[in-house]
Amino acid sequence: MPAASSFGDPGFHAILFAKHDLPAGLGSVAGKRLVLKLWDAGRPERNCGSEHPLSGCATVDWSDAPGRPNVPSGGVFENSITLQIGASERRYYLSETGEFQDTPEAFDPG
Repeated sequence: MPAASSFGDPGFHAILFAKHDLPAGLGSVAGKRLVLKLWDAGRPERNCGSEHPLSGCATVDWSDAPGRPNVPSGGVFENSITLQIGASERRYYLSETGEFQDTPEAFDPG
């Protein structure tokens, strides 16, 4: 994903999809914490001074003005994770609080 330094740059509000299989035989995950970490393998020395999309680093954006580039019509980004355990599949939405929710965050143009 290219680092964006202004609205409309490639990488600004870019959508990232990732898939990963957890190890077989992991056992019960009830009560455990799942940590998702993004880093730029091409710039390992890069440290982010801000959790803002224009920081030049990958960030999670929750909502933004619908008129800005690559913002969904309702202004809310769908930050979700789908977990499949056996034949059962469930989608969770990530929250700014760090918790999983059953629905996406509400629009909050902060």
